[in-house]
Amino acid sequence: MKKITYWLALGVLLASCGQQAEKGTFNIAVHLTNAPLGPVFLEELTLKEVKVADTTSLKDASGKFTLKGTVPEQGLYRIRFGNSKYIILALDAGDMKIEGDYDNLDKIKIEGSEASEALQQLLADANEKGQALTGEMRVIDSLQTAKIPDSVLQEKVKALQQKEQDLQQSFLSYAEKTPYPANAVFALSMINNPNILIQEKQIVGSIEKRFPENTLVQSLAARMTEMEQQGANASGGGEEEENMTAVKVGDTAPDFSLPDPSGKVVSLKSFRGKYVLVDFWASWCKPCRMENPNVVKAYQQYKNKNFTVLGVSLDQKKDAWLKAIQSDGLAWNHVSDLKFWDSAVVPLFGINAIPTNFLLDPQGKVIAANLRGDALEQKLQEVVK
Repeated sequence: MKKITYWLALGVLLASCGQQAEKGTFNIAVHLTNAPLGPVFLEELTLKEVKVADTTSLKDASGKFTLKGTVPEQGLYRIRFGNSKYIILALDAGDMKIEGDYDNLDKIKIEGSEASEALQQLLADANEKGQALTGEMRVIDSLQTAKIPDSVLQEKVKALQQKEQDLQQSFLSYAEKTPYPANAVFALSMINNPNILIQEKQIVGSIEKRFPENTLVQSLAARMTEMEQQGANASGGGEEEENMTAVKVGDTAPDFSLPDPSGKVVSLKSFRGKYVLVDFWASWCKPCRMENPNVVKAYQQYKNKNFTVLGVSLDQKKDAWLKAIQSDGLAWNHVSDLKFWDSAVVPLFGINAIPTNFLLDPQGKVIAANLRGDALEQKLQEVVK
């Protein structure tokens, strides 16, 4: 992602929990089979921006390259390839080795960084659970089509919702227990409803106490305070999030036209007369993919009540885009110019991160932004009659 969700932040290791130095020089030796030749970037992910820490060009067909630099403290970084794939790291000083297959980055092997190994495991576990939830949602969708009794369907929906809540709780628990602050804040970033963070603000407070000198952990605590002051509510903290974009609640959404998978040009204005969720996402965006089951659930519930979704992808590869649509069961309209962050809609809406979404009323006015988790259903229940 150009700017991974603003909840991502960095931190320092507990002095008693790791043997690596928190600050100093680092050397990352990478060997990825099937990696494409071309530019490679090492980027630092801060609370507000992405900073390039090192660059190189992969010229070795065997997939070997090295990244070097200096870190002031353990931080959250990513190795990004020219075609948008990336590897997330909790980077500190010392030597690190990364080996694996570029076509299966979820299974890479990391040596020399316990924090990065733990972070990869967190991502793998979350991805597995997220895929399971998506599968269960698709089963429920098929049962709805089969028109089974509501009592049976509701029980399955409740069970699924409980599993979603359990997943959110697992991120909170991880953040509370991990000895790696970068991982703790990353885990909190995976919670799809900021209201949960507000309700569990003591966990953020405990992280701040454990790592009092880390500037980005302090920034996270400050962001939480801002959210509380702005009165984050059941709409998923939309007002706080919408300030990160050029389009605000109350604005009329700017019109755009992009091709759908068949090549037909579709305009946003063509959806006037309906409530429409303009959902910016991409197949390579893991937080987007984890949020998709919530959008699917809301769509299935309200698609016959003057509501629809327009998926706007920042993908580059059409095959990956279409595969994600099918895999996640996204049965609504989709458009993309396949230009990644160079898409025409990015500056039009001032998008800094994905997932990002805007809920429009039938006149095309933005009535909510960045609805996460159950917040979308709650907002639709409020406005769709």
